[in-house]
Amino acid sequence: MTPSLRGTRTLENLKVGFLREAHANLRYHFFARRADVKRLHEVAQLLRSAAEEEMGHAFGHLDLLLDFGGEEPDLVCERLEDNLKSAIEAELHEFTTLYTGFAEIAHEEGFRDVARWFLELAKAGRTHAIWFQECLEKLERQ
Repeated sequence: MTPSLRGTRTLENLKVGFLREAHANLRYHFFARRADVKRLHEVAQLLRSAAEEEMGHAFGHLDLLLDFGGEEPDLVCERLEDNLKSAIEAELHEFTTLYTGFAEIAHEEGFRDVARWFLELAKAGRTHAIWFQECLEKLERQ
């Protein structure tokens, strides 16, 4: 029988590892864009290669979470329907609470451009939630 990750430090380490790898993936892609602007294409390509490896590492963490029964609804579940429900919840949180709250604070502090950015992200969260809900409903009808 496969040991369960539930309640273990290894579960927490996999979650932290996933977040770090996913974060590195996006940062390295961003750094590559900056290198492209400076016409440092070899540097950009190296950064993109590293970013792709980081993404593979992040996927590995998620695979292990599933393989050892450590389903974490905020990260990954075995059933696609459950993953969509989790994604809907996360996107609605961005829309209703997270980015709208961030926008209020940015506006209060005089960062109107940042506030507008946060509000755009909130709108995107709402749109994504709608898309995911439509996918979920389609799956449930099948």
